[in-house]
Amino acid sequence: MKFSSITLAATLLLSGQCSAFHTPNTHQRLNNARLRPTPSSSTSSSKLSALPNLLDSSSSISIESLSTTLQNTISSIAQSSPDQLLNDILSNTNNYAHLSTPEQLSDALNQILPLLFSSPWHTAAIALFASGSLLATFINSPDDYTDAPFEPGSDTYDPQLANEFYSQRPAMVLKRILRLATLTAGFNTGLIFDWLILGKLLKDEDYTALRKNEPRRAKEALELCTQLGPTFIKLGQALSIRTDLVPELYALELRQLQDAVPPFSSDQAREVLKKELGVSDLNQIFETLSEEPVASASIGQVYRGTLKDGTDVAVKVQRPGILAEIALDLHVLRLLTPIQT
Repeated sequence: MKFSSITLAATLLLSGQCSAFHTPNTHQRLNNARLRPTPSSSTSSSKLSALPNLLDSSSSISIESLSTTLQNTISSIAQSSPDQLLNDILSNTNNYAHLSTPEQLSDALNQILPLLFSSPWHTAAIALFASGSLLATFINSPDDYTDAPFEPGSDTYDPQLANEFYSQRPAMVLKRILRLATLTAGFNTGLIFDWLILGKLLKDEDYTALRKNEPRRAKEALELCTQLGPTFIKLGQALSIRTDLVPELYALELRQLQDAVPPFSSDQAREVLKKELGVSDLNQIFETLSEEPVASASIGQVYRGTLKDGTDVAVKVQRPGILAEIALDLHVLRLLTPIQT
């Protein structure tokens, strides 16, 4: 059995937080010890006790000393056999303080927080990190496409109704705009750099870099369309036959969207079928129904089935929430088009 030094170090550090509750006496000893490891007389234990008491208020904490200590600890671990290290970890688990009670956790936070906020730069970095985490959580939160601003139909689209509907849901619109921005940021930045910096500013009239990177950018455009959803898959399908609007390499890549769109979950598809057909079990309608779709498009996907009377059928299932999703994208595009032009 072989372990890398990093794996063994991680096992060692994590072992101090993995013990279960034992007895009241054990808790009392831990409360008294707080975060200070108890000394051990054995040679192997000295390796496991190498880490300093980082949270002791009397300790002087520095990045250099912490880095040196960690390097020395990992080095000593790497020189020991895996079996010896595992035995040391198991036999010395109780020699380490654990954050196993609310009081210990509270005391640890009381010691850590002043250190974290001791400098305006620390505070700014923490605020920036927290803001980024909250923003990422907001952007990636589940979408609610249960309601649409208009009814299904070929002549029901009404921009005015969409404006009234989404004016009452600004968070939904903002989240979609931010998601589009984050997904397309890398592609747009690369494209602008090739065209503006390497082309116009460096006076390359042939736009060599832009043409050289076209095959890679075309593949990225195909991937982006599938990531952005049904509206942009449809847009990509339309552009795939318009070589007068996009370069030929882009059109060739986007043609894959005609018959190679990633399907949505078959479990979702079966739930839609049950709801539309008004049954609790599809076996009431179908003798057989393929487990996976035989074809998938931007709006829906197709399953092969056989009815109870033996008739072979193709069952097309529309993507859940497709009307609301496309309505939102069209509203966002109407908002952004004047800015881009």
